[in-house]
Amino acid sequence: MRTELHTAREYALLFQQGDEEALSFFYREFHPALTFYACRCAGNYSIAEEIASEAFVKTWRMHWKLNSYSGIRAYLYKTVQRDCQRAMKKEQKRSEIHRSVNNPTQTEETPFDKLVKAEVYRLIHAALKELSPGSQLILTMHYLEGKTTSEIAAELHLSDSTIRTQKTRGLKTLRKKLLRPLLILFYLSIKLFLSVL
Repeated sequence: MRTELHTAREYALLFQQGDEEALSFFYREFHPALTFYACRCAGNYSIAEEIASEAFVKTWRMHWKLNSYSGIRAYLYKTVQRDCQRAMKKEQKRSEIHRSVNNPTQTEETPFDKLVKAEVYRLIHAALKELSPGSQLILTMHYLEGKTTSEIAAELHLSDSTIRTQKTRGLKTLRKKLLRPLLILFYLSIKLFLSVL
């Protein structure tokens, strides 16, 4: 087992060589976002998890062809997108349930919209992992579980002011970590949109 830390580029080269530690790195890096992306496409969390996990199996079979971080990421997302489309076609044939019965004016998300949302989710998930354990827990409880400051304080046996302080510090750190990547993602989205027009 290696003790030194590798860069994403080094992990990509190790991945190409068939290194299982590199596979683990990419699994930790992308599995949550791929599951989120697949869930947005397929609409079912258990199917999404299966599709995301299977994408790693398929990508691993082709590891010798992939030698860059962006290449591995693109292959994973493309595999998930293709498998989601297959799963959706299979589900449509099986159930023939009509979407948009409740809200016929609702517009459908495009695959690009889903991809952007999955990347934003991945960036937020990665930034959350870099926070202190206290801030990470409090932000997760507040924003993902929907708990109030008082509920969190009671559950963690802390004062309301401590919860507010941790939440403020965590949000400040998240803003710093996410500002540049989200601006780049926004810029690329606009550039792609304008190139289609």
